[in-house]
Amino acid sequence: MRVRERFACLSLAAGLVLMASLQAKPASRDIQQLFDGSRAFAHIEALVALGPRIAGGPAERAAALYIAGAMTSCGLDVEIQEFPQTFFEDLGAALEVVGGPALSPLTMLYSPPGEFFGVEIVFCGLGHPQDFDGIDVAGKIALMRRGEITFASKIANAAAAGAAAGIVFNSVPGNMNATLYSMAAIPAVMISLEDGAILTGLLDEGPVAVNLTIDVVWYPSTSQNVIGTLQGLDPDEGIVYIGAHYDSVWHGPGANDDGTGIGAMLEAARVLTRYGHQTKATIKFCAFGAEEVGSVGSEYFVMTGEEEVVGRGLGMINLDMIGVGDTLNIGNIGWADSALTDYTREKAAVMGIQDWAPWTAGTNSDHVYFEWMGVPVVFLYQSPDPYYHTAEDTPDKIDVAVFARNGRLATAVLYDWAKNPPVLARQLATADVAE
Repeated sequence: MRVRERFACLSLAAGLVLMASLQAKPASRDIQQLFDGSRAFAHIEALVALGPRIAGGPAERAAALYIAGAMTSCGLDVEIQEFPQTFFEDLGAALEVVGGPALSPLTMLYSPPGEFFGVEIVFCGLGHPQDFDGIDVAGKIALMRRGEITFASKIANAAAAGAAAGIVFNSVPGNMNATLYSMAAIPAVMISLEDGAILTGLLDEGPVAVNLTIDVVWYPSTSQNVIGTLQGLDPDEGIVYIGAHYDSVWHGPGANDDGTGIGAMLEAARVLTRYGHQTKATIKFCAFGAEEVGSVGSEYFVMTGEEEVVGRGLGMINLDMIGVGDTLNIGNIGWADSALTDYTREKAAVMGIQDWAPWTAGTNSDHVYFEWMGVPVVFLYQSPDPYYHTAEDTPDKIDVAVFARNGRLATAVLYDWAKNPPVLARQLATADVAE
């Protein structure tokens, strides 16, 4: 038998052992039945009713208090963990060529506001420092192409060369939301590859001047993580984390992204605290703030709690966008042990879930820093979502049956993984031994 096949068999056996143990308590099948999709969906509606939950803003803070209240009502030990965060709201940008066409810019996240009328643009390649050599860009607008270095580096290099503002055009068709991660020195926008072709084409014919306006509101603020702890019967066994983010983009209601993750997590907390499903390991339910601006909340949680995460972390389940689309993606980045991901895939098969697919997760959600620290991770993500990061990300777009099913899967895996860690560890360890 190949090692991989043996691993799958033994992992499934581990799951059966877990379900059979502690027979005086309800089994994980009962957990699936107790998970109430309508209750979970009600949390989504409550979050959306607060308005866009922009990182560092009042709606995000109100959402944190709502989540803390829901966790408290479940009997969890709740902590609100604050961290510095700049509030940033984009009120719109406009770009037009003087005497020419209007283009369609998107404000870069953490661009300062600005107004420029009749200002010349200068093409500065990819925005490397050397790309500005011999170019008079002082007081002008630097036009750069996406690629090779970060957006933040391009804009910083343009500012160092004396540019008044920066424009970056995409390297593939269409436009995209770009972030600078912290407040930039000069205003900056992103445009599509097609708009970039218009500007570079006009520059081939001679000097080009544009009118550019960027309207934003920003100020220093704080965001927060909300952490609910369910103490295990034997806390020395370690901690299993389940996480989701509750902030949204500034132009989106955030029903699927990521109201679904929060709704499922809160319902999991209700089920595991109300019906006597005790586990040996401790469980931490983590609602992360400021994910949409660079997974800031989860980074803060992991980095400030590194000793705990590295020393006691048994696994992390990340729920992000689990209510829209026809495929459930189950995966991780591949930086740490794959045991939790493998087990979740096996559990999905046992539950009769057929529309799931393995995938390699990206680095743009709250699993990243856990996996970076070596904690086994599984990321559940339903796709595709045509309403992603738009004003159409509303509760009516969610497939409630799919959302509830994914929530049941996450809850069952969470319970299994925390219920009897030594049993699971022994079973999985044998998979590492080749015959």
